[in-house]
Amino acid sequence: MSQSPLTADRNLGRPSREFVLDTDIGTDVDDLLALSMIFGSPELDVVGVATVYGDVGLRARIVAATYHAAGLTPPPIAAGNAETQSGRPVWWPGHEGSTIADLDGHVFDSALSAIDLLGASATVVAIGPLTNAAAVTRQPGHRVSQVVIMGGDFRREIVEHNIKCDIDAARSLFASGVPVLAVGLEQTERVRLGSDVLARIGAAGPLGAMVAAEMTRFWAFAEQDYNVPHDPIAVLTLARPDLFEIAAGTVTVTPEGRTLFEPDPDGLHSIVTDMDVDAVGTAIVDRILAAADASTETASIDTTVGPRASASTPT
Repeated sequence: MSQSPLTADRNLGRPSREFVLDTDIGTDVDDLLALSMIFGSPELDVVGVATVYGDVGLRARIVAATYHAAGLTPPPIAAGNAETQSGRPVWWPGHEGSTIADLDGHVFDSALSAIDLLGASATVVAIGPLTNAAAVTRQPGHRVSQVVIMGGDFRREIVEHNIKCDIDAARSLFASGVPVLAVGLEQTERVRLGSDVLARIGAAGPLGAMVAAEMTRFWAFAEQDYNVPHDPIAVLTLARPDLFEIAAGTVTVTPEGRTLFEPDPDGLHSIVTDMDVDAVGTAIVDRILAAADASTETASIDTTVGPRASASTPT
């Protein structure tokens, strides 16, 4: 899949980082924030999106609707594993997609294999439960050489959500022999997006209106007045690695779902150990706003053709 001229121009001629995104978009709004941030990131090129966990068809339609709101042509979208490897029941609050009009009108290729889509990419960014990510590493002939995840907690005795949802898959992924970069809860919780950010995003084009509506709905569900951008932070490690300190080692997932890290310069795994909190928050918001502002200009584009790239050079 070729890189768009817009992406190349805004990235000063350097090739963008290609990857397939694996997401449980629709439950926590941070998946939507991550996808919107990607649209505003000229360093990044999503060549496919797979959905995981629960009603994966609904999640796939949310992905398609997000591209439509941004005025961008979607890459291949595939519905992946609905059930967990561990057999743990899916947690489904029921608000997924409730703010998006005509969601059934947004389509995806239901015949496309999510595992094949993920397995064709050198890099997979998994921001949901790890069922798909683990499955692809067991697929003969896969091309995956790095998996970036939002998952775990490496300082506290906490079982983080993406790990807890499918502990067997998490254990399988970290034992697969594929290098994994994990961004843990102890890091992501250091960044908050509040009502000022909500107002700025909501005023910025069709994509901004969609994101703001989803943020408002999730805040009401979670009974809070802020967002922790867990998933955007994980994605940002690819676009702005200079904002993060990363240590190599070995991650072990206990049968209960705790994530333990042992430093080792030769280890296959790595975790984020620190980050520039203010710069990370600013970069995320600036990129979302760049994509949302551009959606005003491209809203009339027929999304069966046209650019798939990001639209502005962000922080």
